[in-house]
Amino acid sequence: MPIITVQFIKDVVATPEQKRELIVRLTDTFVDVLGDVVRPFVYCLIQETPQAEWGIAGVPMPDLPYLVGAEHAAVIEKSNSIMRSAIAGMSQGQETAKDAAAEDIWKGSST
Repeated sequence: MPIITVQFIKDVVATPEQKRELIVRLTDTFVDVLGDVVRPFVYCLIQETPQAEWGIAGVPMPDLPYLVGAEHAAVIEKSNSIMRSAIAGMSQGQETAKDAAAEDIWKGSST
């Protein structure tokens, strides 16, 4: 049986009406791709995490001001900078020792 799972932060992301619409549309999209034969077997689950039981970048939520503040912006910028550097290295054909080790593991030639 196909299972579509959507996770939300409780009482922050979607209204009950929006959740019902998501269930219908996600199921319809799944059926559009795989055929109507799967409709009776498609489960669509919406799981909600209570507001105090999640976090971003080590900051427990709901600290919603954090999400729009300078501290979080700095974390995002640092991450983006690291990613830009990695992409630049890849586009220049540079390989780091970690890249080589990961490649060895992937190929099964690691000890």
